[in-house]
Amino acid sequence: MTRILVFSGATRPASLNRRLAAIATRDLRAMGATVTEISLLDFPLPFVDEDGRPNPPQEAHAFNAALQGHDGIFIATPEYNSGYPPILKNALDWASMCNGGKPGLGGKVVALGAASPSPRGGYRVLTQLRSTLELGFGALVIPEMAPVPFANKALAEDGTIADEASAKMLAACLQRLVAEVKLRQKD
Repeated sequence: MTRILVFSGATRPASLNRRLAAIATRDLRAMGATVTEISLLDFPLPFVDEDGRPNPPQEAHAFNAALQGHDGIFIATPEYNSGYPPILKNALDWASMCNGGKPGLGGKVVALGAASPSPRGGYRVLTQLRSTLELGFGALVIPEMAPVPFANKALAEDGTIADEASAKMLAACLQRLVAEVKLRQKD
């Protein structure tokens, strides 16, 4: 069984990245994966600091349990000033404090997507988040990423991606995610 967790680094209900996460969820299920889609709103966390390290709040343990309970993760993230949103980093930092000193995403296969109205499609945030997840959290981030430029037009109301190039990149990203998870399950 291929278990994939999907979530967005955005919390606004009308977020383009929440729509991208929903598309990824549907497409991963069509590939036969068992998918859980969550929202960071379900894990209200205070800002992380060293004082909290020995005693992470229950919400941190719950978010960490969601991460650890899946073999692969797809994150759709907005780009804030060329970086990822603080709520995303905060949640990941808290979850890592629940792992007893082990990397927060060690052994997890992660795929990244970004939907942005800009012509770059969130590419800058993808490269920055990729580096943080690999170096800071120990994740295996697959090379295929799914930026969706002009997402306000490319993400169609019917739950598809109208831009063919973006749709192909997302498909390649999700296929690689599933393939890498299955490969690791064999080992």
